[in-house]
Amino acid sequence: MASDSEFQTVGESGWLSGLPNMLRKENGKWWNTRLWLTQSLIWAFLLNGLFSLVLYLNNQGTAQMGFPFESVVFFYSLMGGMTPFGVMILTQGAIVEEKKSGTAEWVLSAPLSREAFVLSKLVVNMLWIFGTLVLLQGAVFELVLTAFGMEIVPVAALMKGLALHGFHLLFWLALSLMLGSFFKGSGAVMGIPILLLAFQDLIADLGRIYLPGIELVLPKRIEEMAAQVTLGGPVSSVIPLFAIGLQIVLFALVAFWRFKREEF
Repeated sequence: MASDSEFQTVGESGWLSGLPNMLRKENGKWWNTRLWLTQSLIWAFLLNGLFSLVLYLNNQGTAQMGFPFESVVFFYSLMGGMTPFGVMILTQGAIVEEKKSGTAEWVLSAPLSREAFVLSKLVVNMLWIFGTLVLLQGAVFELVLTAFGMEIVPVAALMKGLALHGFHLLFWLALSLMLGSFFKGSGAVMGIPILLLAFQDLIADLGRIYLPGIELVLPKRIEEMAAQVTLGGPVSSVIPLFAIGLQIVLFALVAFWRFKREEF
């Protein structure tokens, strides 16, 4: 609650009323509590630690992984399979806990629009998640390759792939916030995205039989595109990019709509 005291009187009106104050409040949850440092270290250990272990085993002759193709694909597969869980954990209570604790009711008693309340959580969390779970991990990835005497990925190519991965995580963030606007507990907010993440392959396989094309709208395809872009190869299809983008916008709009109807 320390960051709540930083609210300042503002004179804005409309759907962005109070947004600057909410942005400062949400940013304080990361910076003032050093959440950014904790998440940076955790994910460096999980992602690049596991990647380093595989490279070490490769040097011992117990695994086979070449560069650049295999290493890049494996790194993005780790990112795509693990970091969405980080997003779910970090954002499961972004709205739910504030509703349960009464914080949401308290801050909304100020000149703050409900759209600004939700938008601030989307913007600030995405920026910090991209910085700690994506950008920093890409930098550590390059350091790991260097430490093992391997050629690094060209920075421009890596940044393109990381940007796509960040877009991928934005899907899970928007989905979590939307679910948080509907439910009063974190179980469903965590459970539904986990089920979707776990069963994407099954959904894609069934879709090829019963609903052709559904695999193109699953977030996993963005991760595949990230690896393709990083390797400098052709992208199989841009349809997933537009499909996921539309879903992100839809999730955000539904969250705005539902939270406006929340009774405190």
